[in-house]
Amino acid sequence: MRRPITQRRAEQAEQQRAYRLQQTALRKPSRDDVARVALHLMITEALRTPDAKFGSWCDHFVLLLEAQGFDRDAAYRRIDQLVERYADGWLAQRKPHLARPGAG
Repeated sequence: MRRPITQRRAEQAEQQRAYRLQQTALRKPSRDDVARVALHLMITEALRTPDAKFGSWCDHFVLLLEAQGFDRDAAYRRIDQLVERYADGWLAQRKPHLARPGAG
């Protein structure tokens, strides 16, 4: 006999919590952490040495977002907002809980 859905969901939620705690203990970056750093690197490098490649990268990025169902104009606006933030000196979100004790 199958377990009730609520029991399965509760078990899955507990497994997910345990997995996240394990990944945190291992200090293993998530896919989102890696993507955040990669985006930070791309935008800051493009602002430091502007070239035509960044514009084509933005266009390609928007096409990928559009293929996932996002609005084209909204995607361009979001990218422009991020670039403006970085141009104003904004840094990628730090993860202070990962700072090693005694590290700068």
